[in-house]
Amino acid sequence: MIVANLLFAFCLFLNGCFGSVEFYPYGPSHGDEYAPINDDGSSPEIPISTLFPFFNHQHEHLIVNTNGVISFLRTVSTYTPNPFPLDGDRRLVAIFWADVDTRKGGRVWYRESTNQTMLERASQEVRNYFPSFFRFQATWVFIATWDNVAFYGCYRCDKRNTFQEILITNGQYSFTIFNYKNITWTTGTASGGNSSTGLGGTPAQVGFNAGDGKVFYAVNASRTPAILGINHMSNINFPGKFAFRIDSAEISNGGCNTHGTLTIAPRYGPMLGGQYFVVGGPCMNSDDIIYIHYSPLVTSFPCQRLSNYSALCITPVFNTTGDIKVNFTIKNSNGEMQNHQGIYTILNPALFNNPVKRHNPAEWYGGRQYTISWDPLAFELKDSDKVHIHMYTVKERGFKILPWEKSVLHENVDRNLAQFTLNLGSDGYMAAIRVTSAIETDLSIPERGIWTDIFAVVPSHQETKRFCYNWIRQERGLPLVRSDDLPPCPCTLQQALMDTARYQPDPDCNNLMDNKDPDLNCLYRASSRHCIRLSQPGFLGQDNVCCYGNTGSLLDSRVEEGGTLQRYHYLGGDDVIPYVTNFYYDVLPFLHCCRYFGHVTDRGHRGVTLFSECQTYAKFRHVSSCYNYVPPRPAGANGDPHMRTVDGMEYNFNGIGEFFFIVSHNASFQSQVRFEQAKNSQGRFVSASVCTAFVAEVSNASDRVEVRLNSIRVADVIINGQAQDFSDVAWLRYRGVSVLNLPKPTGNSTGKDILVMFADLGVTFRILATKDVLNVMPIIANYQLKGTLTGLLGDFDGNPGNDLLLPNGISLQSNATEETIFRTFNTAWRIKEVESMFTYPAGKSYQDYNGHAQSNFHPVFATSIINSATVEAISLCGNNTNCLFDFHVTGSRAIAMATLDFTVDLKDAEDASIPVLTCPILSSTDHGVWVSNNTLENATARFHCNMGYRENSTCRPTICKNSRWENYQPCTCKEIPTVPPPPSTHTTPTGRTPPPATPRDDSLLLRSISDKLQLMWISVGTGVFVVIIIALITALVLCSKFRSRGQYSDSDKHTLSSSARSSEYRHNMSRGFPMSHDSAYTQSSRVLSDHSANSRRSLPRYNNVYDNRAYGSSEEVTRITEPPPGDFRRHDVLF
Repeated sequence: MIVANLLFAFCLFLNGCFGSVEFYPYGPSHGDEYAPINDDGSSPEIPISTLFPFFNHQHEHLIVNTNGVISFLRTVSTYTPNPFPLDGDRRLVAIFWADVDTRKGGRVWYRESTNQTMLERASQEVRNYFPSFFRFQATWVFIATWDNVAFYGCYRCDKRNTFQEILITNGQYSFTIFNYKNITWTTGTASGGNSSTGLGGTPAQVGFNAGDGKVFYAVNASRTPAILGINHMSNINFPGKFAFRIDSAEISNGGCNTHGTLTIAPRYGPMLGGQYFVVGGPCMNSDDIIYIHYSPLVTSFPCQRLSNYSALCITPVFNTTGDIKVNFTIKNSNGEMQNHQGIYTILNPALFNNPVKRHNPAEWYGGRQYTISWDPLAFELKDSDKVHIHMYTVKERGFKILPWEKSVLHENVDRNLAQFTLNLGSDGYMAAIRVTSAIETDLSIPERGIWTDIFAVVPSHQETKRFCYNWIRQERGLPLVRSDDLPPCPCTLQQALMDTARYQPDPDCNNLMDNKDPDLNCLYRASSRHCIRLSQPGFLGQDNVCCYGNTGSLLDSRVEEGGTLQRYHYLGGDDVIPYVTNFYYDVLPFLHCCRYFGHVTDRGHRGVTLFSECQTYAKFRHVSSCYNYVPPRPAGANGDPHMRTVDGMEYNFNGIGEFFFIVSHNASFQSQVRFEQAKNSQGRFVSASVCTAFVAEVSNASDRVEVRLNSIRVADVIINGQAQDFSDVAWLRYRGVSVLNLPKPTGNSTGKDILVMFADLGVTFRILATKDVLNVMPIIANYQLKGTLTGLLGDFDGNPGNDLLLPNGISLQSNATEETIFRTFNTAWRIKEVESMFTYPAGKSYQDYNGHAQSNFHPVFATSIINSATVEAISLCGNNTNCLFDFHVTGSRAIAMATLDFTVDLKDAEDASIPVLTCPILSSTDHGVWVSNNTLENATARFHCNMGYRENSTCRPTICKNSRWENYQPCTCKEIPTVPPPPSTHTTPTGRTPPPATPRDDSLLLRSISDKLQLMWISVGTGVFVVIIIALITALVLCSKFRSRGQYSDSDKHTLSSSARSSEYRHNMSRGFPMSHDSAYTQSSRVLSDHSANSRRSLPRYNNVYDNRAYGSSEEVTRITEPPPGDFRRHDVLF
């Protein structure tokens, strides 16, 4: 494939061109070295301090050739420029390839530099000429200058040329700048030139050559007399200056063009808006008026022209995510308009890496001061030395009406402080903080700014109750969120990590995405180690969030902060704002009905089941269950391809070329793989093959996704032929498919772990990429595909014995030899050119991968190297036969290690694909809950009553056996009777508390009364009979009173007082009565005395957020915080 040439027009300082070329400093005073004075010579091979990307290859040295060329693989001494393309490893940049002779005059200077001034100048040039790289920061430059050089065979030698080449890179992307000053000759006499003028013959050539005889780029004036005017030409409308991007397989021009191919950078941004992005492509004059329109909005917004090459636009707040169309309009001074279209991607708030960080977010409660920090060099803040800090909050204004409301927290804060401590004041329930430049802008332009995450605002205790009770009232009028309507959860963490076909990692709580702020990870699911959620919205847009604890078991959200069913999916939907609606109606209710509902002094002493409101939350958001879960099936292709079919058959296929991987019978879904000949660690070809590219698509339902090895970036993700930029984001969603792109350490280097997820189809491809090989693991969760597949990985009919299937329906014997499989499959499953879904690098085509040489390739078979493992191989691979084989045939430790790692991952996936026996969730009762560590076979569940309640009768534990709870019996709770509290204690006038009364001996009291009565009888006789009767009655009353005071033991008194105070606390709190801080804590502690933190029967505790809040325990609860009447029990529970 030949790269298209570009004819550069002469500028000659006419209208449309501007500026004059200024060289980078050069010469001995700037530390330059110079090439030896010679004819057709060069500098020595120059080691450089960084890897330089050029034509999709990394280079660690270069050569400055006298004849106007920088080469990377070998010297170029040819004095007459041969026409591109050239082979023989002549990989070069020709700024002015002609017959230079420094013996006749002039010098060739060069140096590499990491000087900050030079780096900033180079960075600014790249940002200016390549708007899509407006954040580019150079880390290395190389400056080569041909200063006043003469040509070979010159007569007077007064014709001299001066030109300069700048190589620029940040290690991943590379650019070059050509600067031309005086160009007075084009040809030496040995190339047919005139000795006096240096003209005629075969003139100079300008451009780039890959060295493979196929790929090149040349200025169209090359090798013609017109090249004499190169110092008046340009590809950026700047006479004498050219700019190119040169790291990829195709050379790209800088600047702008009249065709106006629109570029947007960054191509994605936050849903909350305020992002600074640069639009390039069409040329823009200083008097142009520029507008941009986003397809979901009615309003157009003005943009600011930055240069002839670019304009700056600011995004508004959106209520949607995903790809949207943008229309870019340029209106000139004559009223003429140009319209250009492009695509911009709005990221879900859960997936965006927010530049403003909240410090210690778990402590953002209790009337404290909070600290945020930001990058002072963020482009959105650069226009001012001061910033404003605004808070945006959400409070429901009607069902699913969730407007953002702005309030000012602080103004004119020094931007370079990079952090600020603030107080929050808001009547909203969820919020985000924005730091914005303190610059006055047109009101029609959206405010620029950078954001924190969206977070829950912890309000007063009264507001917490108000939110919870209002939510309960609202839920009663909505359809139930039923577990029967959604897929069950994987039962174990191992299954959850494998089942990426139906589920995806929860962006807010997972252990995979390293770019997630660790302080924010699992912030609202404190007991969880890893959570997953449905890859796409389920029935009525609902979701199922499954969370796993440190033991790897599925958490029960009734007793731990785990997952639940969700009414709204975080991805959004019809009339559902992505993330915001889910956060408001699914996450906040848990926080306000469970975590925040406790009393100010609880400090974590109360369990989730203490409050009936939290039980009600669990009934409206049922606990996630794994009952009836069926795991997906994994397959694999790795190393010198070792295949494992979906049904589990293993075989080796060592072909070279492009093949059908997995295909549905009607071809509605296809995936293909490319195998190329492997190289050893010295870069020489060996008799083995490895996977280097993968592509898949659901016809008419998804974008086409290709993953291809890249020597610079390990692997590129290509969507519909366009390489995607994952430098600032790990997760991007496309039509019918999403891609998660994660770094993965592999030995001493970094590979990539790429998930290509076709959620509608129920198929995911996990691709583990190193610099040498792609190892691919399909995950099939859609059992409707069973028996309908073909390709290298079998038919998925449950029978591994027939997996060596040919396109004609005939199967090879399962014990067929490797050579038989190779020779049969090499032809049978090879794709035809018209069937190829691959894109091809510059200079490559279908024939380069499927030609005669590829079809006749003969590999080494495993049977030929039995018992030939070396000590080094065994040390590396152990007894892993695939690893041993790959190390033997490739000689590459990297390929062998990648095989070993993949084998372990595939074994884990196979283990996770085995169904496990499980029991249904045991439902809660009024004031009680069944608690078990999991619901798997042999799990034990025990029944617990809430505080203040006890079992009606003895409730025995139940064990999960054969998917049923053995000897299960329904259990109920009853309230512990309330005992009135003892009378208040009084003090004496001296302030001392009198000692408690001592119970008296009743028998002594009776004898004393009897003696006195006898004496009275003798003294007064029968006349006082009435007095005796009165005295006896008095004695009996006193006896009864003293006996009642002394009948309880100390331990009995303690037990009853604790129960009485517990019941009184619950009774008072339900009525909103205030309690003293000290007494409330004491009561809570006593009540839980037999549910200590170490007790096996104790329930997990939630830290309370109201500690140290002034209003915490004494505020009046108004009528709005009274619980709504009615029965909130769910009817879709399993028991």
